[in-house]
Amino acid sequence: MPTFRYRAIAPNGELVTGSISAPNAAEVMQRIEFLGLVPIETVPEETPTRRRGDVSLFNQPRPEDVTAFTRDLAMLLDAGARIDEALELMTTDLDVGRLRRTIAGLRAEILAGESFADALSRYPGLFPPVYVALVRAGETAGSLESVLDTIATERVRAEALRRRVADALRYPAFVFFAAACVLVFFLMFVLPQFAAVLRDFGAKVDPIVAMFLSLSTALEDERDAVAASLLVVLLGGWLALSRPAVRAAVMAALSRLPGIRPIVTLRRAALFSRNLGILLASGVPLTATLRILADIMAQGGDRAVSDALGRVRQGGKLSDALADGGLLPPMAIRMIRIGEETGKLPAIAGRIADLYEAKLQRSTERVVAIVGPLAIVVISIVVGGLIVSIMTSLLSVTQVIG
Repeated sequence: MPTFRYRAIAPNGELVTGSISAPNAAEVMQRIEFLGLVPIETVPEETPTRRRGDVSLFNQPRPEDVTAFTRDLAMLLDAGARIDEALELMTTDLDVGRLRRTIAGLRAEILAGESFADALSRYPGLFPPVYVALVRAGETAGSLESVLDTIATERVRAEALRRRVADALRYPAFVFFAAACVLVFFLMFVLPQFAAVLRDFGAKVDPIVAMFLSLSTALEDERDAVAASLLVVLLGGWLALSRPAVRAAVMAALSRLPGIRPIVTLRRAALFSRNLGILLASGVPLTATLRILADIMAQGGDRAVSDALGRVRQGGKLSDALADGGLLPPMAIRMIRIGEETGKLPAIAGRIADLYEAKLQRSTERVVAIVGPLAIVVISIVVGGLIVSIMTSLLSVTQVIG
């Protein structure tokens, strides 16, 4: 829907400007008159970026930007500002940075008559379904500022957890990268020196060394093509992983590995429990909560929540439905059953999330503690074995010459 920039005069004589999304300029004029204003001018303007794929790769807002926006908006609303006034004030704030156009778009949608939740839903790459559902519940209950404050607090906690996990994963990632660089350097610059000597003297080498020598020769002959291919692979992988669908597919593939499966299970349990507790505590009905969570889990290929939603709609208990689907560990199922019996499901779901987030961090640290040294040992064995085999071949040539 196109957006029009307008100028009008208020009853007190003040000049008013703003933006309204409408099918045409005539509709804009009618809405301005409905607001009690005297229209002066309406000019079409470019519609702000709305879709996930429309955001420039190098100008895309970060999750931390959305968190800061949520916290600041909650503060302004708590101070008594209207939602459109708060958004207008934030567009002039230097700290919003990459979110400036998004905030302007949100304000335009609200001035056009849409709810804040509906306006947020137009930016799915920035505001996930849980965020939108919580805002909708806050608007319905008249407690939008407190809901936004809760969202900001939870996002800060989730971002801190992601940073801790990312920090733990950086060490093995660096070890793997450094080991790969050492191996490539050895194949491209060290082995070719020995290969020439071994070929000149017709030395006999074992099949494994012969394979590495052939690989080294191929890498040396196609050095530019190999460098270009590596650059394309790295850049393509980075671009692909920036898309949620690709990340979900990668997580689904990694979840099949024996060492990674427990970590993925803990992450899934923590994510489901945290969102379940937040949504229920904000007044979102259980069926609506499960529908939102089903959409989130379905992105990773998990249909257990969708099946549980069907069971709950038919009158079944949530704990029984989750137990049959195998979504959560047995202990989490027992705690949810207790929450249903005591009427404290939102609070207990939050405790379940705390428990499994702590377990997730410990499990990640244990895996990292094993993977890093293991990578060093494997690369050392490969490189060391090659050196020993080549030196043995060189010694045999020396003995023949002698």
